[in-house]
Amino acid sequence: MNMRTSILAVGALALLTACADDGTVTPQGGIGFEAPFAAVSAVRTPTIVARAFGRTVNNAAVVDSIVGEIPLLKQLDGRSRYQFYLVNGIDSSATPISHRQWSVRTDSLLDVNGGLSTKTDTARISGLKDFWRGGFFSTKLRFAVPLSIADSVHQRAAWLVLTIQADSTRPAFNDSTPRPLFIRFRNQNGTVTREDDTVPPDTLRGSFGDFLSPARQTRFVASGAGSLLFWDVLKNGRPAMRVDVTGLKKPPRGYYYQTYIIDSLSGNAFAWGTGSDVAGKALGGSDFGADSIIPTFRAVQGSGDVIGAAENYSRVDIILEPKGAAPTLGSALSIYSLMSVLRANIPDSLRVKRSALGTLVAIVTKGTLGGPPAPNIGVAVQAAGLNFNTLLGTKNTDSTGRATFTAVPLGETRVLAIPFGGSVVEGRGTVTSGQITTVRLVVP
Repeated sequence: MNMRTSILAVGALALLTACADDGTVTPQGGIGFEAPFAAVSAVRTPTIVARAFGRTVNNAAVVDSIVGEIPLLKQLDGRSRYQFYLVNGIDSSATPISHRQWSVRTDSLLDVNGGLSTKTDTARISGLKDFWRGGFFSTKLRFAVPLSIADSVHQRAAWLVLTIQADSTRPAFNDSTPRPLFIRFRNQNGTVTREDDTVPPDTLRGSFGDFLSPARQTRFVASGAGSLLFWDVLKNGRPAMRVDVTGLKKPPRGYYYQTYIIDSLSGNAFAWGTGSDVAGKALGGSDFGADSIIPTFRAVQGSGDVIGAAENYSRVDIILEPKGAAPTLGSALSIYSLMSVLRANIPDSLRVKRSALGTLVAIVTKGTLGGPPAPNIGVAVQAAGLNFNTLLGTKNTDSTGRATFTAVPLGETRVLAIPFGGSVVEGRGTVTSGQITTVRLVVP
């Protein structure tokens, strides 16, 4: 270890020891690792991309329907649902609205030459749905909201607002109802008469934040900075880590900040460390707090199996999660929100200890197992993280029907054989450190 690294290690360890008065973890020696958090350059938040279809009747603007798409909505649990409301821009009156819904998923597949092609599957949910639960992150939710000419509330509405209902059997639109997505599709020009209303003819883009009323809106903007701190030795011989961040923006209503350790190779992640202030007070209700900035955010993961091999991960993210779909702490996760606000990379001095990656060999035969080899078959390998949405690599089989993938992260993988003009054949394999894993597939 060079002099600069020694100074950093000693300085970080001294800081950790000095901060141990919170009683959470107590360093017992070894090297201290520290990494800074940086703002994610473009926070991926849900948004609405829509268009209002309007016309003029008796010199008044009439909106027949609103159609659009919403990406990045996480599935909600239990009775929680997303619900559309129409809001009058003059008197703030609101009414729930039904809609027609499609889910649009984009999959990457191999063509006959081993190149990537994109296939879009569209599943339409028939009838009108008052609620929906969101979707996986490779899915966009496409909607159509029909507006009735006979309904004066709809004809006077100016805002389409997406709410999060904690209990879909008792929908509400009050001060405690989260309203994170909103878009204005009609300009009422501040008057109650409809003759001066206008409907924008172009694409509408919604905002993510808090819609308290037509006159009170807050758009979420990420902020904050801090440090990720490691001890590599504790009294039980396992590492622990702590996040200290200042200056986080108050999350939108219905959301909170959750810390994750993530492996970008496989997409696997663990949620850990419930966020609190320095006094240990939980911050799960900060979305309704009076302060626009969270002065201090701290999350601690004590020593244990969750991060027993922290070097096998690539980063730690602070992510906005909806309260209606809180992750299970300390369990391997493949589905979580993608709204990363801050990110700290695992220090290189720790990552060099990563367990050896494995090798996966796909053997493709025709007709039966052990049959003749199937050359020139496209093979794709996907990691389990994010619901097998992490593509590890693509190749075509050689003359012996084999496709070999090296430097594959550990854990379960999905292997797809994609014959030209035929159906996709799927297999699974679990890659272990420094070993060769074989997956056999049969194509027609």
